[in-house]
Amino acid sequence: MGPVDAPVAPRERRISFAEFPQRVWWRKALFQVHLWVGVFIGLYVVAISLSGSLLVFEQNLLDDVPVVPHASQAGPLSWGQIARAAEAAWPGSSLSFIDMRTTRRRVVSVSLRQNGQERLVYIDSFSGRILGEEIPQRRHWLVEWAESFHNQLAAGAEGATANGVGGALLFVMSVTGIVLWWPGRKGWTRALKVKWNARWARLNWDLHSAFGFWCLFFISMWGLSGAYFIFPRPFQRVISIFSPVTHLRDLPSDWQPGQPVLPVDTLVGRAMALYPRDQLAYLYMDVNRPHGVVKVFLSPRPSAPLTFVEDVVTYQPATGAVLSNISSAAWTRGERLAMGIYAVHFGTFAGLPGQIVFAAIGLAPLLLAVTGYLMWWKRVLKKKWAALR
Repeated sequence: MGPVDAPVAPRERRISFAEFPQRVWWRKALFQVHLWVGVFIGLYVVAISLSGSLLVFEQNLLDDVPVVPHASQAGPLSWGQIARAAEAAWPGSSLSFIDMRTTRRRVVSVSLRQNGQERLVYIDSFSGRILGEEIPQRRHWLVEWAESFHNQLAAGAEGATANGVGGALLFVMSVTGIVLWWPGRKGWTRALKVKWNARWARLNWDLHSAFGFWCLFFISMWGLSGAYFIFPRPFQRVISIFSPVTHLRDLPSDWQPGQPVLPVDTLVGRAMALYPRDQLAYLYMDVNRPHGVVKVFLSPRPSAPLTFVEDVVTYQPATGAVLSNISSAAWTRGERLAMGIYAVHFGTFAGLPGQIVFAAIGLAPLLLAVTGYLMWWKRVLKKKWAALR
């Protein structure tokens, strides 16, 4: 007889993430990423959540132009005459923008710039009479601060870059969070609900877990779109793989401060000749820096979100050379996606009901940050604090 074979040990069963996610080693590593990124950007998320929910109603809050006291029978003034009437009220100033997105189009909102300060002047477009003026940072100081913080962390270009990084990290939190949320096949339905009568530690966990799941799409979308606004080129290159986005790029401008600027009527008139069925929605004069431009935004429905129905002509301020001519009617699918991100980010596509819903959901990141910090305190900091005492 030959030697007796040794018994073969049964093969160890491989741990399945679908069944027992808490036992998988890489989930523990992912948890550390989620934890420390959350600790790092938690306060940032709270501030961005609050400011973003307020900015959903930005256009509603700013659409409070004065009422014309007495109607004039004279015809409307030209845009150049309206701009000169505003500038005459504030000598030494320069035109910053004309905003016609308000519901009362007879009253023109003209923004003037002088020594780094903005002043908004309301002009009766028929008589040229000044109906009122304000410094937006004073009258709408909360909205102005929220916009500055939400876009640039109130810190200029450096703050905008940091904001883009923060958006990318928020997206990382969303992706890692949905993986960590998975409780296994046997308990996933329970993880969708909040047990409101539980003890506070369990209630806190349920709020963090359930709200994180149900708000996953919005939070990940806000994080990714926030990064897109600051770093658009990498995203546009990815989109262009499936559909071209060449129309969204302007030719470079050789404008230098001190050069003459063509009259407003000339710039607006040339743009409206290209789109005779449109009305002026917004005129932006970016002529206080090298390589500045003038942008004329036209739309058949100026009160609608410009990212859906708009025609934009960009000029070299001194020569009137067209640097870009972008019509929403000619957008490719990729360009509609790239521009639609703006409207989706702020929820301006569904009217006031949609804005209210978006503002409410916009507070979800705040809830997740607070509940996350509370869990960190209970599980880690509280024990260390007790040891130090």
